[in-house]
Amino acid sequence: MTSFNGTSKTNVLSFDLEHWHSATLLSSALEDPVDRIEESVDIVLNLLRKHGVTATFFVVGEVAEEYPDLIDRVRSEGHEIGSHGHTHTPLFELSPAAFETELERSSGAIERATGVEPEGFRAPNFSVTRETEWAFDVLESAGFRYDSSVFPVKTPMYGVPDAPRRPYTVPVDDPFRIGSNREALRSLVESPLAAIGSVLRLPIAGGFYGRVLPERLLKWGIRRLNRRGIPANLYFHPWEFNPAIEVESLRPHKRFVSFHGVEGLESKLDGLLSAFSFNTARSVLEQEALLDSGGSDVERAVGANDLE
Repeated sequence: MTSFNGTSKTNVLSFDLEHWHSATLLSSALEDPVDRIEESVDIVLNLLRKHGVTATFFVVGEVAEEYPDLIDRVRSEGHEIGSHGHTHTPLFELSPAAFETELERSSGAIERATGVEPEGFRAPNFSVTRETEWAFDVLESAGFRYDSSVFPVKTPMYGVPDAPRRPYTVPVDDPFRIGSNREALRSLVESPLAAIGSVLRLPIAGGFYGRVLPERLLKWGIRRLNRRGIPANLYFHPWEFNPAIEVESLRPHKRFVSFHGVEGLESKLDGLLSAFSFNTARSVLEQEALLDSGGSDVERAVGANDLE
């Protein structure tokens, strides 16, 4: 039975549902990879079912077209389906017009598979940054209610190091800060990925970090955020739970970044699900009074200290 470590804060659990070989480090390094998406998703669904946890699956539109029954089965088990773009192309490689097309195609594919239009979006490679902040205009115009693409740390590939660590309504003038109720705010909420620290930030959001960091450190980081009233936003990929996918022919650095820790990730997430409360991104944002609450609760978010 799940027990929680002295906190009532509910955290976000999400999975980026894509072909494992579409990852940036792998897409150009493989020939004729074996598709294992269904068995990988089954591993994750069994674990979530064991703990009675619902999560958000950010689905690539092409995957929804190829596996509509699988995506509908995920939805039928109570999980939220969001968009992860249509072709898993980072925004760095798209124009605003091309991004609009990606959103339209992915939303259509997901709706055809599930009967439900996605309300949330996550960019491949967390590619919503200051260089691509035009994405907020496109997302809002397309009718999305929230984004979960901002990584509040700086890495060689992505990140906005001074972005808030707590979810917030996106301001018009500067989308990477918590705004004021006295300024123009979008009808779009941002749910940033989990990081701890103020000046020097450590990502604990999952993915590579979840595979490499010890479970004890991940739990410490989640508790640290929760004590400050911040829901941790964790992400994984279903293929990270499937040791059968590892490719020995990859160069060592690509194999390390892509597959190190895969063997123990199911056990690690099992421990996190036993220790903390998790739910879908939409449910947590509703609990945080950021969705379906108008602008009145922004004052509460503005008054909250986002520093350690």
